[in-house]
Amino acid sequence: MTYRALPVTQNTLKLREEYLSSPVAQEDNPYIDRRFRHFCTGDRWLSLGFLEGYLAAEKAPTTKRRRAMAEAAELYAQEPEFYEHELLAGHVYFPEYTPEQRKRYDELVEMFRMSPISLAINSPRTSHLGVDLDKLLRVGLNGVIAEINRKLGELDMRDENVYPDMEVLRKYDYYHSCLLELEALLDLERRYAAKARELAATASPQRASQLLRMANALDKVPAEPARGFFDALQSVQFFLGTLFGLYTLNRPDRYLYPYYEADLKSGAITREEAQELIDNFCLQVSTRVFTRAACGFIVGGQNADGSLVENDLTYMFLTALDHIQMPDPNGALAVNEKTSDEILSYAREVLSHGTTHPAFYNDNAIVDSLVKYGVDRAEAVNYIHTTCAEISVVGKTRAHTTSSSIAMPQLLGIVLESCDDSTCFEAIQSGLLDLLRAKLSECNFNYLMRVLEAGRNSYDYIRTSVLVDDCIERGRDLFDGGAKYCFLQPILIGFSTCVDSLVAIRTLVYEEKHLTLSAFKKIVAEDYAGHEALRQYIVNKLPHYGNDDASADEMAVWLGEAIRRLFEGGRIMAAKIMMPGTFSYISHAKKGRLDGASYDGRHAHTSYSDGCGPVQGRDVNGPTAMLLSMTKWDQRKFLAGMVINMKFSPEHLTEAHNAAFVAMLRTFIQRGGMEMQVNAVDRKTLLDAQIHPEAHRDLVVRIGGFSDYFVRLIPELQNEIIARTEY
Repeated sequence: MTYRALPVTQNTLKLREEYLSSPVAQEDNPYIDRRFRHFCTGDRWLSLGFLEGYLAAEKAPTTKRRRAMAEAAELYAQEPEFYEHELLAGHVYFPEYTPEQRKRYDELVEMFRMSPISLAINSPRTSHLGVDLDKLLRVGLNGVIAEINRKLGELDMRDENVYPDMEVLRKYDYYHSCLLELEALLDLERRYAAKARELAATASPQRASQLLRMANALDKVPAEPARGFFDALQSVQFFLGTLFGLYTLNRPDRYLYPYYEADLKSGAITREEAQELIDNFCLQVSTRVFTRAACGFIVGGQNADGSLVENDLTYMFLTALDHIQMPDPNGALAVNEKTSDEILSYAREVLSHGTTHPAFYNDNAIVDSLVKYGVDRAEAVNYIHTTCAEISVVGKTRAHTTSSSIAMPQLLGIVLESCDDSTCFEAIQSGLLDLLRAKLSECNFNYLMRVLEAGRNSYDYIRTSVLVDDCIERGRDLFDGGAKYCFLQPILIGFSTCVDSLVAIRTLVYEEKHLTLSAFKKIVAEDYAGHEALRQYIVNKLPHYGNDDASADEMAVWLGEAIRRLFEGGRIMAAKIMMPGTFSYISHAKKGRLDGASYDGRHAHTSYSDGCGPVQGRDVNGPTAMLLSMTKWDQRKFLAGMVINMKFSPEHLTEAHNAAFVAMLRTFIQRGGMEMQVNAVDRKTLLDAQIHPEAHRDLVVRIGGFSDYFVRLIPELQNEIIARTEY
């Protein structure tokens, strides 16, 4: 198709500045207590409304119900909020507290820490979820409420042997908890509509028209089915916008396209109006998601019948990424053999402007892998990265992303502690796998115990579960076995650091006999002090993964295959599927900072390799050689995240290099690569940003599956990004 990108409007640019001043967008470190006290891992701030509601609900029959009553109280306490230039309504509420309210707030936070659900600080992952937005638009929340009431009516509440069946009581508790939150959300919807009309009465004619459009939509949605494109966007925004956390936009060129197409044909909307609305829709993610997290969408890919998804909205959502130039939404393009060169070229153009999106996902490989894991193909095509890179199925999955993070170089170091000069290399390899198996067992047990506790008390918004199959049917929430599919997704950090370390040990000790294992261990323990020549030999002369070198790449193939076999058949609970990943978030820098030197020449207290890409700076034979190395082993089962970060100088992503870029991307996909992320930024700019951060506050970079402002990153992460090879 021939696509004509529309320019960004002044209204969008003004709204971007307004949203950048919002509490969430301003927070450069959400993991400490500041204006609002944090809940769980910092992905959620507590409000006074929630805390007062929790205290008032002390007579609730269950902790689950008490939690739902507190969430409802928070919704009832919210005041509708409108930014001056926004076109869609619905936000997380951040009130300004008086000194007396602040004192009360701090007191209740401390009281809350002693409640059962304050254990959420050690909870399983909350949010990180793609709910069924198509169902929301198709039946509305009133349709969902009617479905819940039908299920309530089916429960046999007769007094059998003093009390009803305990499973019946479990479902009864779940259904009533859902209704509490949904009814409160619908009340907030009505108050938003009223507030929009109140503001319209004194607004300029143009602003009044915008406010009345929102009010008219909120008279219907999300309570009722969407009637058109604007309704659909407003419905999704209101439901997701009032949730604090990582709730994705899913596949918008699918669930929104029928509304867009109909309205465009009828003249109810123009392309220009639609693009501005899409820009607003994407911008609002920044008001509820911290920049140190990721929440996005995927466009493109295939339908259940294998036909290509590529329409106006596929392009327009990529255009929105270009227009807003922010860390979120974490947009992506699903690529298969039918994907057009035109859209790949347009994605390259967007990236060339310094946008860190879209990432590219291997559509066929992901769908085929999900099917092999037991997912129905018609559902598998509707996958989503629920945060940075981990895959789940929209509206069907409770994916436990990053359920544990295991540093592979650290495990190798532990194995070598018990080895001596008589140890053969194969024993080191088998010892690494044995320790990994034991570590996974330990981590999974501890994590699943937290899932057990979450199932008892509910740690997430319970209203999100009503848009995930089969929670209503089963009468169970997301942590209590309600979801149709449940994935456990541990991640293995420093994959390439471990590969290069194994290569160095094999080469220096067992092949070249350059030194003994004991001597090598001592040198590494002392961070190569007095042995810089050896370290330089390792870094500059030995084979490294990422250069299409058979000697190094066969080690990566061995490790990848060994991990895959370890995870295969890893059903650990009913409906629980365990799948590996090498995605690392910021853990490669944080864990590397705490670890000593490694056998690949890495100094102590520096970052491990990120994702499944080569050790930073060690790929010296160009991008083609790097991608050939990365795709020599089968990555399809690694749905917990397989990230390859590529850093190009801006001049190498221009139109003149388009054909080469598209060919490179297609080769990567055809060879089974899972995900590619591209950053157009040069070393000179990054170094200047370290010295003059005030001049580069809008510089966004790709990290380990997500994007963030470079100047906000810890020094270890900044240095790791600078050290990446620039093509």
